[in-house]
Amino acid sequence: MKYSNIIYNSVVQSKKIAIIGGSGLEGRALAAEFASTGYQVYIGSRNLFRAQETASKIVKARNLDTNRVVGATNAEAAKAAEMVFLTIPYDALKDTLDQLAAELTAKHVVDVIVPHKLRSPMLLNTRQLERYRSHFGPGKSPSVTEEIYLYLNDATGSRPHITATLKTISYKMLSLGKNMSEPILSWGYNSEDIQTLFNVLRDVFPNAEFIEVPQMYWRSVEGVCELIRFLTLQGVKIEALSFSYSRNKQ
Repeated sequence: MKYSNIIYNSVVQSKKIAIIGGSGLEGRALAAEFASTGYQVYIGSRNLFRAQETASKIVKARNLDTNRVVGATNAEAAKAAEMVFLTIPYDALKDTLDQLAAELTAKHVVDVIVPHKLRSPMLLNTRQLERYRSHFGPGKSPSVTEEIYLYLNDATGSRPHITATLKTISYKMLSLGKNMSEPILSWGYNSEDIQTLFNVLRDVFPNAEFIEVPQMYWRSVEGVCELIRFLTLQGVKIEALSFSYSRNKQ
């Protein structure tokens, strides 16, 4: 299998970030903080008008240059940027990857997805799931990050550059930007990709603590996030890690 020849410093040098799902709560908060820190941000959405409207609101609220935040389709945003953040709902992930797979081959993809309900893998077919379980054990379920990796690997024949981060950070905490000091749990398959991610995140969250999570715990971290969000939908208010979710707030 080929390994795409990304120049790992290109993200930091070009400062071009795409946020697929950028009109949602997490995506919008990330877009505002990246843009305010000097990054060129492309907000991707299935609804072009909604993406453009969100971009305009961020520019106005943060008093930025008009072109600092651009509303675009998902495909346009992914094509324009070096690093692509996925902040979409898990249920929309397969359709999004089918649309963007070829474009994402040469990009650094960042998984920020936390399903809003307890789930079974949706991306992988039986063969892919058996392949995963042959490495990690019978009955094991992959993390979203692992699903994305295996799905893109099969779709493109390349090894994706994929990392994950900010899954334990609510949109309210993201909006604190430089004042956010919570631990940021992150992971990925390649040490250079993880270092690139940390370099970018430090620009936006310089006071945060950055922790790399071993692969054996990826699914566990997501599981905790899923459970907390599941319970909050039942009306339970929970404060854990840097969460503060409740039914009426997220």
